[in-house]
Amino acid sequence: MANHSQQQNITSSFPFLSSSKCIAWLTVLGIETVAIVALNVVTIIVYLKERRLRKRSMYLVINQAVVDMFVGASVISQCWVLGSTCQFWTIHYSRVLSSSVIFVLWIFPTASLINLAAISLERTHATFRPFKHRLVKKKIFGAVIAVVWITAGLCASTRVFYVPTLTFQGLINFVVSCYSFYLFCLLIIVVSYLSIAVKIVCGTQCHHNGATSRERKLTKMLFLVTIVSLLLTLPFIISKICFIVAYLRLSKMISPTTVLQVKLHYSLVFLFYTSSFVNPIFYAFRIPEFRRGLFSVLHCRSQPQSAQGRGFPLNEI
Repeated sequence: MANHSQQQNITSSFPFLSSSKCIAWLTVLGIETVAIVALNVVTIIVYLKERRLRKRSMYLVINQAVVDMFVGASVISQCWVLGSTCQFWTIHYSRVLSSSVIFVLWIFPTASLINLAAISLERTHATFRPFKHRLVKKKIFGAVIAVVWITAGLCASTRVFYVPTLTFQGLINFVVSCYSFYLFCLLIIVVSYLSIAVKIVCGTQCHHNGATSRERKLTKMLFLVTIVSLLLTLPFIISKICFIVAYLRLSKMISPTTVLQVKLHYSLVFLFYTSSFVNPIFYAFRIPEFRRGLFSVLHCRSQPQSAQGRGFPLNEI
């Protein structure tokens, strides 16, 4: 019974779309998958190649690239679900296959959001306690990365193994809890960067301290990356919350999904996953060491020395 419910949940969530529309969405999501995986793989290679980028302050940033690379697997799962919905392939959804698809759809986006929250906390500590932050051992960053993956894994595992045993109302309560957790992560990010902004504007830090200046520039760059990620992910999260609120207020099943709602859903899904390949673009424009490493990986000529002065160096961070 649970297996049948999972199969219905995967294949019957949306009404049947025309073949041309299905092909168009599969093409768009496929291109997005290639972009996510390719850009983040190149980013990881650059980090491994350039020793100057492997600083303690960049460990969580490197982990973000790894997480975003695996988000491509979530997009592939979305393509698989869409293809099944459009009846491009008919496959019997075994319990293992259904569980695997759901697990992949949940774990990597969840890990990405949690890691962004961890980065915001790390930047807050670097801003308010710069000297103590430089003394933080590498194993602490490793522990934080482990917590990010373990938490995301627990969330995804709960969705796979616990939810099928729930009643429909229990499922609603679980979804509310999950999106409340996501909003809590977003609250951490907003509060952290607001406090950083207040500290930078009103603080009395020495503006001539080279290390402090580099930390501040790194914070600003990560703030921009996070803001763009939030702008791309919030519409999808808000739409899900609105659906839940509408259901709770009506206390009954919502009217059948229309084709327009399907288009809106996949448009928001596309934006949601787009956040996973914006990071490398920011790194290439803002970090000279990353730019030089990128040119080296791509076998391109390095930029002139004058161009290396733009952005900010990561030495001694």
